[in-house]
Amino acid sequence: MPARHSQFPAEWKLPRVLLAPDVERWVAAIPPTCTSVSVTLGEWDQTGPFADARLQGALCILHRKGIRTSVNVPPITLVEQRAYNAFADSNPLESIDPITPTEKKLAGTVAGLVIGQLCNFDSSHKDIPALQRERLMRKRYLFGTGPELALAVPIDSAPTGIPRKSILDRYATFNNRLVDLLRPLGITNRFSPDIADWFRHLKSFAFEAVENARDHGSLDFEMNPIRSIRFIRLRRIDISNKDYAANEIVPGFEESFEEYIRCLNAARDLKDRWHPNSGRLAEITIADGGVGISARMAGEFGIYQGTRQAEEQHLLDSLVPNGTTKSPSEAGRGQGFRKMLRACSYLSGLVIVRTGRLRLSRTYRQPNGTRESVDFGDRYSSAYHPNFSTMKLPLVAGTSVSLIFPIQPRERSDHRERERG
Repeated sequence: MPARHSQFPAEWKLPRVLLAPDVERWVAAIPPTCTSVSVTLGEWDQTGPFADARLQGALCILHRKGIRTSVNVPPITLVEQRAYNAFADSNPLESIDPITPTEKKLAGTVAGLVIGQLCNFDSSHKDIPALQRERLMRKRYLFGTGPELALAVPIDSAPTGIPRKSILDRYATFNNRLVDLLRPLGITNRFSPDIADWFRHLKSFAFEAVENARDHGSLDFEMNPIRSIRFIRLRRIDISNKDYAANEIVPGFEESFEEYIRCLNAARDLKDRWHPNSGRLAEITIADGGVGISARMAGEFGIYQGTRQAEEQHLLDSLVPNGTTKSPSEAGRGQGFRKMLRACSYLSGLVIVRTGRLRLSRTYRQPNGTRESVDFGDRYSSAYHPNFSTMKLPLVAGTSVSLIFPIQPRERSDHRERERG
């Protein structure tokens, strides 16, 4: 009897605050015989850390299984003048025009962009994906505003055949767009020396992650584009005292984050960027909805039907130098994660990854306050040994890679804010 009922459409009503663990529990509970899922936006008002990346991973895994996803919105949502008001160049989250909370979310948040691009709408709302794309083009691939701002590229069509730009051109373009993404933090391209240092390493990390997402997360194994979004999110995290809530800052990675904060608190070489239990961190997350790292390394989706140990090994193989599926003729092949982990070390950061059925983290800060002494020379280096979560996790599509690192001690930054005031 349960199997018969599971053939009916499943419904998921988004909670008021959408959290990454909510998404994982939801996708794990969908019956294997389900053929369609209806998402109801309901009272959805906020999106927690990593939740937009996990939402994309859930919707894309449903697509891979042949499950149709649709969204229920009120009849007047984004119709005629309402669409103009919501997608005008002003900030939709602060608009004084008569637009609904649902319209604000679809027009001004990354999760709204994910829903708009990956769910089907009825005929009266068919222009919502096009409106979102037009906004992206007008804003130089920026979507959302303030803490919701992201660089985003929707993927759902075949390659144009236009030759790819050289890596130097791609790097220069990425530099300008990353500066645009940093502006909500009050950072412009006129960097002070201390900011210029961490920006250089942040750019190295983010650029390599974006290149990986483009090269490995855009196409399936038949070279067909995967309906998905590559996006980059930047977030500032304030730690004002020892009573911070790790489950609100990094849901799913609480244990790794708490150990990381203990290591930062013990450090004696970070006084210009961190005070014990009181500082500011930056987090950058790059996400895609592709096949996932282990499947790309294995060359087929069957790896997700096998053992967790086999999936872990393929992921470990991707981290080391020359661990790649790229052609030997491609410049920089097999060096992406090497550069990303180096950037993590230089920035005293914490890397966290969610892909397939796996969750892992790595920091090079140690509990005694020092930086772990490692080299990144070859595949045998301990630099490529991450910490895997032992928790059983549902399969999600794509890969989400994040870097968290200290940028400013709270005492000094608060003093500067008082001076400006």
